[in-house]
Amino acid sequence: MRVYLIYSDSYKRINEKVNEIVNDFSNIIKFDLRINTISDVIEEANYYSLTGEGKIIIVKSNDFFAPKKGKDDKSEDILLKYLNNSNPLVTLIFTCEKPFDKRKKIYKLISENKSVIELMPYNKKEMVYKCTEILKQNKINANYDVCNYIVENSYVNYDICLSEIDKIILYYKSGNLTMDMVKNICSSANNASVFKFSRCILNKDLKGALSLINDFEVLKIDPSIVIISIYKDVQFLYLLKTSKNEKNLCYMFGKEAWQLNDYNNIKSSFKTSELKKIIIRLADYDYKYKCGIYQKNVILDLIALEFCE
Repeated sequence: MRVYLIYSDSYKRINEKVNEIVNDFSNIIKFDLRINTISDVIEEANYYSLTGEGKIIIVKSNDFFAPKKGKDDKSEDILLKYLNNSNPLVTLIFTCEKPFDKRKKIYKLISENKSVIELMPYNKKEMVYKCTEILKQNKINANYDVCNYIVENSYVNYDICLSEIDKIILYYKSGNLTMDMVKNICSSANNASVFKFSRCILNKDLKGALSLINDFEVLKIDPSIVIISIYKDVQFLYLLKTSKNEKNLCYMFGKEAWQLNDYNNIKSSFKTSELKKIIIRLADYDYKYKCGIYQKNVILDLIALEFCE
């Protein structure tokens, strides 16, 4: 038996790694711990096929391996008990979009077998090269500037970047990709509007922020993309105020020198504690929007009113 524990904040990177492990294996069963329990997973894992066929069980584990305030070790104990007497014909793959709690017994047991895989986020340069590689695999050639445009237009978000690449591959099939060809598929207006909105929020410009919300409706920009963009800006500001290594920080976030000057001008307007609160509130807005608590036509108005007051 093998058991894998895979972490990334990108669901597409998780899928890439899972597909690499699965490698065309046919007998695959999937569970999601938001719906199923760990007992459901273990019950399936303990079932032996009459033909002696192996199987792979993929478990979307969410926060099962993440730090928790309350102590609820029952589910963890059930999994530990199974792993100590497991079905040799079963491969378990747990996927997580939240960082592990490395103090957990279950994490330590899995890591002993060197089966923990942490996929750290790509920085901007790495993502550009990855973009070039994926296009080349699909018989499309693109230079650095073209791929850099795709990455920037995707907010340096790997999942969004791959979605843009899928559109390009579907439309152009093969050949040399030029900047004009990319701009026909990926509109720069989206990126510019989101950037302006984030700056309005950081500069507490309520009038400017509210005027841009109408643009988002016309351009059909999903509010979650806008929230992520603001979140990343505030996160960078927070790290800029608390870190002494600006050069390394800019490399990790793919920021240029002119951008750093812009952030340095803004950061003096915020206390570290204030930035922390904004980060928490943005995460809450994102969660409530995705859960359907806040509607698409009001959430950005609420954000603008709260942060620009």
